[in-house]
Amino acid sequence: KHSQDFEMNGELKMSVVYLLEEVLRDPDLLPQERKATANILSALSQDEQDDAQLRIEDILQMADCPKAECFESLSAMELAEQITLLDHIVFRSIPYEEFLGQGWMKVDKTERTPYIMKTSQHFNDMSNLVASQIMSHTDVGSRASSIEKWVAVADICRCLNNYNGVLEITSALNRSAIYRLKKTWAKVSKQTKALMDKLQKTISSEGRFKNLRETLKNCNPPCVPYLGMYLTDLAFIEEGTPNFTEEGLVNFSKMRMISHIIREIRQFQQTPYRIEHQAKVTQYLLDKTLTMDEDTLYDLSLKIEPRLPA
Repeated sequence: KHSQDFEMNGELKMSVVYLLEEVLRDPDLLPQERKATANILSALSQDEQDDAQLRIEDILQMADCPKAECFESLSAMELAEQITLLDHIVFRSIPYEEFLGQGWMKVDKTERTPYIMKTSQHFNDMSNLVASQIMSHTDVGSRASSIEKWVAVADICRCLNNYNGVLEITSALNRSAIYRLKKTWAKVSKQTKALMDKLQKTISSEGRFKNLRETLKNCNPPCVPYLGMYLTDLAFIEEGTPNFTEEGLVNFSKMRMISHIIREIRQFQQTPYRIEHQAKVTQYLLDKTLTMDEDTLYDLSLKIEPRLPA
């Protein structure tokens, strides 16, 4: 149920494995008990090739990586799959303790909730990459083509249940530096604009992410939800509900609400993607030298399409 306890403590994991093996040797074990024990043992011992074995640190430190590809040479499918793989690796690394006590809103949030902060930073880095890639083109046709390709990537992310990835891309396209480029958007196809509208409706924050919640309810993991939605929910419960009742008793109703949200997050964290890691793509996606900051992007935007005189 709390697999992270075992991921972080090898000694504990081995002790439990030995205990379960001992239990299986009991001749008086009931069939359902034997089956349950074998399932837990299998889950602890599994050595499958899924994203559960990969860490962002490992990907960043791969010494024998081939040279990173450029955006044009990568397909929308390759980009979407590797964005999804990276997003899930970062998302599943957050231990459940970080969701308690609103540590991500405190002054010392980096110490209290380092993995939530890493997830937030990864979101911003991906969004910056998308915006920077589009703005790196000097001609209007290439910028429009880039927008069309990124929207296609976002739609494949949606098909892969990576709603975090959809938001990373659409938030980049909605940045003022890109949104204001009327001549560029005029060259973007009607189909792409219609698809963008559809994606934005799905992940819209309107009605406390009403559409996204409905989508997640009907979604079978693996999935990468948008973490910000859950953090908002947890903050709302923490601030709006007291820890103790008027009688001075622990407010179990509040604890149950928090537990329900964390259980949903854990469900999505624990189901890995079966996507093969492609170093040539992740090297491109994690290359910080390709990104520009907000001010640089906006200055470039003004050079590309100067403000019209009032």
